[in-house]
Amino acid sequence: MVYRKISRDLKDAALRLWDLGWEEDEIMRGLVVSRSSLYRWKKIFQEYGSTTRPASPLVGRPRTITRAVLTACYAIYQKEPDLYLDELRWHLAIHHDLVISISALQKNLQDVGLTRKLLHKIARERDIQQRGDHWDRATTDAYEFNRRQGFSVGAAMSKDGYLAVKVIPDAFDSFDFFEFIAEQVLPQMNSWPLKHSVLILDNCRIHHNDALLELI
Repeated sequence: MVYRKISRDLKDAALRLWDLGWEEDEIMRGLVVSRSSLYRWKKIFQEYGSTTRPASPLVGRPRTITRAVLTACYAIYQKEPDLYLDELRWHLAIHHDLVISISALQKNLQDVGLTRKLLHKIARERDIQQRGDHWDRATTDAYEFNRRQGFSVGAAMSKDGYLAVKVIPDAFDSFDFFEFIAEQVLPQMNSWPLKHSVLILDNCRIHHNDALLELI
């Protein structure tokens, strides 16, 4: 049977007809639903008292984060600028009683300017301040000069050659990689089974990103 979204009213009606003594085949033909759906709805109703499962406690509608929570996010990223969004999401749920989706969390951070560039600027300033307690100014300046010369390259390749390439200062993090895939790689891809319809990644830590899974 082809997948279709079934309303809660129709599910309730199916169970009411079942309770009234209608045969399963009659309900299936009359409402155009499958036998497995009937039994699944009945099981859900017996467990939750409703034909619809309650929302997951870690899934929420898009919402705006309060200033106090954003201040906490800023402090967290001062210490861990490469923290995954799903890790930050768990922290907010546990310590601030805030339930928010990863996509909404990312949008809130971007809306207030907590972008990848700012997070790395925060980290660099923190590192400079910490090193300043132990190094003299000349050593720090030399280190910063050398650090700014480093670049990282990300590339998407197929059998035909390169599909996309991104070069950034310093090293890639989860934000960099997400932007690269979203803005440069996915526009080059197609749906299955067309050419360039399969994306293969290695097991690098920054590739484990729930926001990226939602996007793909």
